[in-house]
Amino acid sequence: MSLEHSPARQGLRPRFGHITQAMSYAAVSRSRLYEWGRARPGLFRKNGSRSIIDFDVLDAILDELPIADLKAARAPP
Repeated sequence: MSLEHSPARQGLRPRFGHITQAMSYAAVSRSRLYEWGRARPGLFRKNGSRSIIDFDVLDAILDELPIADLKAARAPP
């Protein structure tokens, strides 16, 4: 099951939010959100003069990020 469709993840956030909420939710900078917005036209929506973020699209972007390859810590000498 994709994280995007996880009931727990869906219940943690609204469908749309402000840019500052999206920055906190995804742990990214405003610049990164705008980079993603250029690559994914549906990420940003307009509500009057205000830009809002579609969290469903944001979740899809986050689901596509590569999995981190973490190495085990070395034992101290």
